[in-house]
Amino acid sequence: MDTRTKQKHLRAVRLLVHALEGHRSSLPAGKPICSVLSEGMAAAQALGFDLMAGEARAISGRTVAVGRGIDALFCPPASACGIERSLPRGDA
Repeated sequence: MDTRTKQKHLRAVRLLVHALEGHRSSLPAGKPICSVLSEGMAAAQALGFDLMAGEARAISGRTVAVGRGIDALFCPPASACGIERSLPRGDA
């Protein structure tokens, strides 16, 4: 989201908060309260989606190694010998 759009959404959310707090004097003159509420909620949702998208991009950049994959199931530890080498480890 570019800076101008973000600032526009933040202004709409600020107006929403003023309306919810009951500060009618800080609302634009002649603008119905229902439009202030609907625009503010839509702007808050857009900012939230942008925040979630940024978090998803940050998480996708990190790789997490959980285990060794298939090798962890079928490859024996260094000390194993005999039949246990051919058997998978884990749930029987």
